[in-house]
Amino acid sequence: MGRDAWQRIREIRQADVVLGIPSHRNGRTIGEVVDALVEGTRHYLRDARVVLVNADGGSSDNTTRFVRNANVPENMEKLVTIYNGSAGKGSGVRAILEIATALEARACAVFDARVPGIQPEWVPALVSPVLGGVDMAAGCYRRSAYAAAVCDNLAYPFMRAVFRTDLRDPLASEFCLSQEMTKDLVMRDVWETDVCRFGINIWLTTEALLGDWQVSQVDLGTRGEGSLDPGSMTDYRILHAVGTLFRTLTIHRRRWMAERPLVAVPFGGERSADCHVPCSGCQRQLMAGMREGLVEFGPLLATILPGDAVKAIQAISRMTPDQVAFPVSLWARVVYCFALAYNKGDGDPDRVADTFLAVLYGRMAAYLNETRGFSCRERDEATMGIVAAFEGARPGFVRQWNGYEPWLDTNELRFP
Repeated sequence: MGRDAWQRIREIRQADVVLGIPSHRNGRTIGEVVDALVEGTRHYLRDARVVLVNADGGSSDNTTRFVRNANVPENMEKLVTIYNGSAGKGSGVRAILEIATALEARACAVFDARVPGIQPEWVPALVSPVLGGVDMAAGCYRRSAYAAAVCDNLAYPFMRAVFRTDLRDPLASEFCLSQEMTKDLVMRDVWETDVCRFGINIWLTTEALLGDWQVSQVDLGTRGEGSLDPGSMTDYRILHAVGTLFRTLTIHRRRWMAERPLVAVPFGGERSADCHVPCSGCQRQLMAGMREGLVEFGPLLATILPGDAVKAIQAISRMTPDQVAFPVSLWARVVYCFALAYNKGDGDPDRVADTFLAVLYGRMAAYLNETRGFSCRERDEATMGIVAAFEGARPGFVRQWNGYEPWLDTNELRFP
């Protein structure tokens, strides 16, 4: 942070709650977020000293003016700063945590700069559990099938099957941390890695769940789809999340190697009603991304997956977008193969993640087809089928990890 930010911190001196928005060229969307946080403070945090923080990456548009010009209540201060370090959400979050630590805030909530449908009620929903003694309150949402696809097909089933934790959205963009957890995370030595870019959400939830912090989840209702770039082979929001997720296997290997019962993460507050959230029909773009990636990374794919699996993936890539099918039994085993290659392979982990992205796009397209017309609750039920496939494949993965051998046991891996 710059000298001006530290001067502003000295002027404010102390806060009860910090509401932070990391941003970078979000002038078209951040206004809606600022308005919701201001109204949430005005109506629900009237007795707290609140600081609205915008940690920006040096935007060339009008992003920061929405915070600078916001008409805030008397109990709310504003602080705008340009964060240091790599460009990415994680760097902005780090700056927000540093400010919250300096202000000795009891709760530090972070909101994405592009949250279609954000409501003022999200502020008390996230902040109140932390002020009541929880270390982390993580949001979960009713979203479109596309917006939820990475969570439903990878993050949630992986975390549940491998680490035995039942947080419904490990990739949640909105969360709130206690003073103790904020101080702890600021001191970590991960801030020069992909965590500082777009691996921040999965890293935070993983550290909370595996670090024995007290975690709750909050149903925030419907969240819009946001900007779309389906099928892009340079979607760092997914690539960094994948790399961070796979890296937890090495960092926390003692935790997941032990057989543990499922740890349920309680919900705070009421659950939202079931609904249908419209979904962009982007199977064509996803399949185009899959094919593009397989052309570029086909040779590496053949070193990660058994031959039968490679043939199955190639066959999927030739299917028409509206008819593509990707069996969950195959998908679970493919994920474990990539997780093993990422951590124990001889190649570049970043290239492994690039290759995985192409395969993930195929599974995402199939998921959109499988859940076409489903309500959010019906998609939750479909996701439990994916979880079951991950749990069924887990023992074989553990044996492979311990033996560090390629997937050769065809009786153990029955690829369609």
